Amino acid sequence: MPPPTLPQKKDASEASSYDPTLPSSMRDYRLTTTDFHLKKPLPHRIPSQYLQNSTSEILHQNERAQREKIRTHKTIRGVVVSAGKMDKTVKVRVPGQTWNGKIRKYFATHTQHLVHDPNNSLVPGDVVELHRLRVSTAVHHVVAAIISPYGTPASARPPIPSADERLAEYKEHRFAKLHRRTLRREAAKGNPDAIRELRRMGLDPGKGVEAGKGETANLQRGVGKKRNPSKGAVLGEKGQKLPEGVLPGGKHEVGKINERAQRNKGVAVKREEQAVENLLKAKEKGEELGREGLSAERESVVKDVTQGRGRLG
Repeated sequence: MPPPTLPQKKDASEASSYDPTLPSSMRDYRLTTTDFHLKKPLPHRIPSQYLQNSTSEILHQNERAQREKIRTHKTIRGVVVSAGKMDKTVKVRVPGQTWNGKIRKYFATHTQHLVHDPNNSLVPGDVVELHRLRVSTAVHHVVAAIISPYGTPASARPPIPSADERLAEYKEHRFAKLHRRTLRREAAKGNPDAIRELRRMGLDPGKGVEAGKGETANLQRGVGKKRNPSKGAVLGEKGQKLPEGVLPGGKHEVGKINERAQRNKGVAVKREEQAVENLLKAKEKGEELGREGLSAERESVVKDVTQGRGRLG
């Protein structure tokens, strides 16, 4: 008896009431691409810059717990001073103040940042809000919203992605990369389905990869065979081939000795022996003085006094 066919779910736009928090068994519609990737957890931690401005409540509990530990940065606002010269990148001037210690007064200043504009929505003169996000070596901010558009209204421009949409896009790229990595590992083992899927995606499964054979281009000679002798055997006996740098019996041969280190070690040993000898001599001298007692001390005092009187006379 064939298994029963499950009813096909309709798109989110056709649903009468859309609620992404419901589990899959309680809804008859598919999630949007953004909500689907937001709800699906990644197997590793997410960079904090993608989570610190996110407000989605459908994230996995581990990702929500990670977001609660992140402190949001202060609001950054600036004016676009250059746009259209680079693809998806604009230059924004952020006003600020600098302290002059000699005059003891704040002076107005500004800082210019290269900002990521995903949809090329900005024009010079726009007042925008920025979020911190490292996109490249020189671009460390992304546009979050248009506060005051210049010229063309914001509704007539390409939309600015929200923080949740940026997070969903990041997770989508990570899921795709992890899937390709899994396919390559399976293809290296000779899995025909993985090899077929990689070639369908236009990717090279690997040099020498064949169905049922796996990757053999970079394997060392003897990989997969039992290299070590059986338990209880001694290396070097019964015609066994010794690995490089191993002596019969399994002991490793001594490498090249550093002459300078050997000389320094000899000097240190001599100093330690001399220190031990000095301690023994000092101990013997102390015992000898202890046996003589106060008589020696009295003789020395009388001798000093007698010599002093002679000089005075």
